[in-house]
Amino acid sequence: MKIQSLPSNLRGVYDQWKLLQQVHKLVVEHKWLECIGLAKELSNGQENDFYGEYYQGICHTQLKFYDEAIENFEAALLNIQKNKIQWTVTEYEQEARLRLAHVYRLQRNYKKATEQLDQLIEIHPKYVNAYQAKAGIQIDQADFQGALETANCGLDQLPNHEELTELRNSMVYELTVRS
Repeated sequence: MKIQSLPSNLRGVYDQWKLLQQVHKLVVEHKWLECIGLAKELSNGQENDFYGEYYQGICHTQLKFYDEAIENFEAALLNIQKNKIQWTVTEYEQEARLRLAHVYRLQRNYKKATEQLDQLIEIHPKYVNAYQAKAGIQIDQADFQGALETANCGLDQLPNHEELTELRNSMVYELTVRS
């Protein structure tokens, strides 16, 4: 038996999947301008698309178009909330929130970056990258005590995490040297 053609909705999903693969490849190759065009096409091809917005945000961040990156990551997060099977997108949600906080940090908007990270920690308390990023912001602001507390909060969730332990130890050293 020969299959004549894919139903139109499956064909569209397949085309979007192939486009997503191209977009991802361009990000890996650091071809930001090419990627933005294809990522926009990806977003336009599917209602409530997360990936197109997410990848546009990555490209805009790399090109230092921070306001556009913020818009993209916020749109991606809005679209991800519309996903019917939330557990399938948890990793992407975490990454998008982390990247949004990173853009705010690049803008030196530490308040908004910290708010994003606090929200991320509240939603996903075992996501170690959120603690590391928050401590990084606190270190940027010479708040070594705050960074130590953040590392300790992360270690409460992930007691044997090597990088958080190292961060905590470096903050203890920093605080004892400054005393």
